[in-house]
Amino acid sequence: MAKKKTPQAADGGEETKKKKNPLVIGGLCVALAGVGYMLGGRKAGAQDSTAPTTTIEQLEGCAEGTDANAVEHHAVDLPAMNINLSDGHYLKVTVSLALCPDVVLAEGEEMVTAPARDIIVATLSGNSMTVLAEPEGREQAKRLLTEQVRDAYPDEVYEIYFTEFVMQ
Repeated sequence: MAKKKTPQAADGGEETKKKKNPLVIGGLCVALAGVGYMLGGRKAGAQDSTAPTTTIEQLEGCAEGTDANAVEHHAVDLPAMNINLSDGHYLKVTVSLALCPDVVLAEGEEMVTAPARDIIVATLSGNSMTVLAEPEGREQAKRLLTEQVRDAYPDEVYEIYFTEFVMQ
């Protein structure tokens, strides 16, 4: 017959298992940390000296070489406009024109906004409330307005933002 272990022997065996488990776990943690350091160290190492150190992201609608990552971006806020839509409803819209980073208005200088306001009224008044109520319709109108405003203000405006868009 098989011999049964005495409670003292069982306790002694468990104590050695408990002592080994923390050592094994600690050893695995150290090994994994070392592997992670080695793999991460290769990616974070020195770069090839021929690689460019900065990347300039060109803004569409701005002058060549204009950095999209410039610290300051300026915008011109247009006053709210009430526009009659093609189906008898009306739209109250407020738009901001995002200026290219290299365009800075002097203090007290105002941008001529009449062409932008005319483009906004002409473009949006041809739409119905049904079209503009859908997100796709608003995005399509915004893309069209952005293209037309960029053409009217070359190298000055790169984007438009709807800051208010209320239909009734």
